[in-house]
Amino acid sequence: MPLPSILTQYIVRTEIKLNKSNFKTYCRPCIEELGEEEGQKKFFPNKKDRIIQHFKKCPHFFTKTTAEERAEIFKLLENNSSLISIIPSKRTCKY
Repeated sequence: MPLPSILTQYIVRTEIKLNKSNFKTYCRPCIEELGEEEGQKKFFPNKKDRIIQHFKKCPHFFTKTTAEERAEIFKLLENNSSLISIIPSKRTCKY
């Protein structure tokens, strides 16, 4: 599934594979603030949850975005986790 367009404007995706299906991704605000070499020391897979986790901790992302944009991006992670809680567990007890 492709990443939402609001996320793709704040990341730099490379063709370097981390594993069979995930590519190495960098934070665009980190690269702009720290420079090419220092900004590329922090990387993460191109998965929506991992990107949003980085954005929650990144001070450079907070300076580059508005509160409305951050709320919309962080809401993407909350919507995904609510779907998981709807699915019932397979076993309700030990026996």
